[in-house]
Amino acid sequence: MHSQILSRSYISPTIKQKESIRWADVNGTALGVSLFSSNVFNTIGVTGNYNTQFNDIFQKLSVLRDAAQQKLNIALAADPTSSSLRDKGVDLAWKYEKGETEMGGGGTRNWTPAQKQEILNNESVRSFEGHHINSVASHPYQQVNPDNIKFLEEHRDGNGSREHFDAHGRNWRQATEGDLFDRNKRLTDTNSSRVFKNELEGIGAAAAIGIGIGFTIGFVVTLAQSGVSPENIRYASIAGAKAGLQGATLGVVNHILARSIGELASKALQGVLQNIGVSVTDNVAKMCNMGIVGFMAITVFSVYQFAKLKGMGYGTKECLIRIGKQAAFSTAVLIISIIAQGIWGGPAGIIVSMSIGLIVLTYKVSTSIHEKKLMGGIRIYTINKSLPSFGGGVGLVY
Repeated sequence: MHSQILSRSYISPTIKQKESIRWADVNGTALGVSLFSSNVFNTIGVTGNYNTQFNDIFQKLSVLRDAAQQKLNIALAADPTSSSLRDKGVDLAWKYEKGETEMGGGGTRNWTPAQKQEILNNESVRSFEGHHINSVASHPYQQVNPDNIKFLEEHRDGNGSREHFDAHGRNWRQATEGDLFDRNKRLTDTNSSRVFKNELEGIGAAAAIGIGIGFTIGFVVTLAQSGVSPENIRYASIAGAKAGLQGATLGVVNHILARSIGELASKALQGVLQNIGVSVTDNVAKMCNMGIVGFMAITVFSVYQFAKLKGMGYGTKECLIRIGKQAAFSTAVLIISIIAQGIWGGPAGIIVSMSIGLIVLTYKVSTSIHEKKLMGGIRIYTINKSLPSFGGGVGLVY
C-alpha cells in the first residue's frame, strides 16, 4: 500500500508551481548583442578596406593607362608604324598583375607563392617576359594596351622553358594574334570575390554566435530543470540544439538587416555627430554601430518572441508585458555596454554585455534549481501528510 501511495503524484492545492524558465526568459539578446555588433562592425570594416584598396589601385592604373594611350596617339600620329612604346604595355601589364595579386587574386597565370611575392616586390618575375598577344608590327595601336600582354617564361640562353619563343612559332619575326585579357574586369572580379567571401564569413560568424549562445542557454537551462543524468543530458543536448538553431536563424537575419539598413543608419548617426562637432574616431564609430545593431537585434528578437508567444496561446497583453520586460532589460544592457565601450574602448562592450548576460543566466539557473528542490520537498511533505496512520501513530517520513 505504501508503494502505491508513493507512486502517485501529489500536488499541493495551495501551491502554484511556477512556470519553467525558457530560452526566452534568459534574454539571449542581452548576452550576445555586443558580439553580434562587433561581428557586423568587423565585416563592414573589412569590406570597406577592400573597396578602398580596389578603388585606389583601379584609379592609379587607369591614370597610367590613359597617359600611355595619349603618348601612343602622339607617336602614331607622327609615325603610324612606331613601336617605341611597346615596353610601356609590358610595364603596365606587370602593374596590373601586381594590383590583382595585392588584392589576393591569382594573376593571369598559375604563379607560385614565391613568384607572387616577387611580383609584389619587383613588379616582375625572373625569366618571364611580356608577350604581345597581337604583334606590335601588325597591331601598333595595341602596343601599350596591358590587356594585350601575356606573361610567358623565356630562357633565351636555351637552358629552360622557351614559351615566348614557342608562341612565335620559334621565329621572332612571325606575327601573332589572339584574344585579349580584360584586366580591369579581372581587378573588379577579384575585389568582388573577396568582398563576397568576407560577407559570407560575417554571416557564418553571426550564425556561429547564435548557435553558441542558443545551445549554451538551452542546454544549461534544460539540465538545471531536469537534473543531471545520462538521459537528461541527452534531452538537454537536443533542447540546446533547437535553441542553437533558433539563435543562428535570428543572428543571420539580424546580421543581414544590420549590413543593409543598419549600416545606413549608423553612417547617418555618425554624420549627425560630426555636424555637432563630435570627432568620429574608430571607437565612436564602433559605439554608433553597437547602438544601431543592438537596437535591431532587440527588435528582431522581440518580434520573433511575440509571434512565438501568440502561437502558444498567450493574450496580446501578456505577450507585450513579457516582451516589454525583455526588451527593457536588453536595452539597459546595451546602453551600459555602449558606455563601457566609450570609456575603455577595445573589447570593453563585449566583456560587459557578456558578463551581465552570464550573471543573469546563472541567477535564472540557480533559481530554477532552488524551485525544483523546493517543489520536491513539498511533494514529500504532501505524501507524508497523505499516508494513513496506524494505531494512532504518524505517517512514515521519507
